[in-house]
Amino acid sequence: MQELRDIPALGALEPLSEHAGVLCAAAVWRDQTVFVKTLTIDYPDAAQRFQHEGRVAASLNHPLIVSPLVFTDRQLVFPFVPGGTLRDRLERGALPPEQATEVVLGILHAVAYLHERGVTHQDVKPENILLQGGEPGFWNVRLIDFGMSHSRALPLDIHSGTRMGTPHFMAPEQFRGVRGDPRSDLYSVGVLLFDCLAGHPPFEDALGWLAGLHDRLAPLPGPAELHPILHRTLLRNPTERPDSAVALRDELCEARRVLGYPPVGPSGPHLPPCP
Repeated sequence: MQELRDIPALGALEPLSEHAGVLCAAAVWRDQTVFVKTLTIDYPDAAQRFQHEGRVAASLNHPLIVSPLVFTDRQLVFPFVPGGTLRDRLERGALPPEQATEVVLGILHAVAYLHERGVTHQDVKPENILLQGGEPGFWNVRLIDFGMSHSRALPLDIHSGTRMGTPHFMAPEQFRGVRGDPRSDLYSVGVLLFDCLAGHPPFEDALGWLAGLHDRLAPLPGPAELHPILHRTLLRNPTERPDSAVALRDELCEARRVLGYPPVGPSGPHLPPCP
């Protein structure tokens, strides 16, 4: 990916949304539709976070991760992925267990690649998962938004000591300001699996759970074969969760095998096919 002073031949922006000083828009660049994020405020902290997102995302090359085509200090240009987010799909109802586990296996494929590269996403949630064509499936998953990520390759952790993330999907250690632990992403993947199966996250009072004020967990959804996975990924203590994205993938693949679901996923160095 190329970092430039400005982006030549970028067409007129068609605004889609704006939040926290970042305008999201569609445009045409080099005869293709693209998704453009533009920083619209001049606060130094906002600029630092925006540039961090661009540099982390640009360092990644994976079929299930959306990396920028080109970027500057104030604009990120991504391929446009039609179909909406996983959250858009879940607003219409929970996914069947076979489909839910297939989606999560796709997310784990991307997360395993991140962790191998020394990157933790820190904000895995349905809003940050695109579905190519709007259809849930392993190869349709696209992980986006690295604004809260941590990368060992960058000299400075701009979020160090801060509570970054979305409460319903944030691991308890993230709430305490701990950064860069891959098991925090696995907690978020567990919440996401719960959300896919139930149509809602596991904790009604997420902040109360994170602060240790209660342990009220909604009844585990989906087949009983998936309950041990949900239980382990949602444990407060990160040392009691699965050791890695690959280990969690293996557990999920075994549960799918017992349930009679067909194997899914690629061969490759980051996440071989289900055993």
